[in-house]
Amino acid sequence: MLNKVVQIGIAEDQTLFRHGLIQILNGLDNVKVVLEAENGKEFMDKLEKQKIDIAFLDYKMPVMNGSKTAKLISELHPSIKILFISMYNEEEFIISAIESGANGYITKDGSVDEIEMAIESLMTTGYYMNDGTSKLLIGNLLSQGEGSALSKNGKNSLSELEILVMKLICQEYSTKEISEMIFRGVRTVEGIRSNILRKTGAKNSNGIVMYAVKKGIVDI
Repeated sequence: MLNKVVQIGIAEDQTLFRHGLIQILNGLDNVKVVLEAENGKEFMDKLEKQKIDIAFLDYKMPVMNGSKTAKLISELHPSIKILFISMYNEEEFIISAIESGANGYITKDGSVDEIEMAIESLMTTGYYMNDGTSKLLIGNLLSQGEGSALSKNGKNSLSELEILVMKLICQEYSTKEISEMIFRGVRTVEGIRSNILRKTGAKNSNGIVMYAVKKGIVDI
């Protein structure tokens, strides 16, 4: 259960859907929509004055689409978790969203329970993937070559401690939980995670999970 009020921002050009989503989200415990916009540019403008925890982004929007918006959020507000909520369930859109910096991806025909689950997962583990999304991503990785943007390893190999932390991230343990399990400070774990991102070429926890699967560090 969430122990704080999670502040949500939404960028969605379909007014009826946006208003319906806002009503659903505001009906959940400890969740409040504090920012809404019709496109990515309006969203980024409003974000300068309003703090949020999670950004709900539509994929296709006028003026500035979800992919460009996600990239800007990742660069300018890295603490914000990004969840795409889209009508598209094709692999190309999901992969593009993840590569843009998304922490999760759900479709508009998903249930209220899944939305609530995604929010809780984003706040506790930093990412969310349902079974369908996971299968698509894993299938894509297994069919790709070593040059994928999500599977580059760079010149430095992972240390045993970094591999251990990677496995714990894949098991959805939080930074605090990992720090307690390996007897290191939270800042140390954050530093290890940063090293893993740099060495693997991943952009977020989803990328770490996918890298670990492709390299056989964890089982599917």
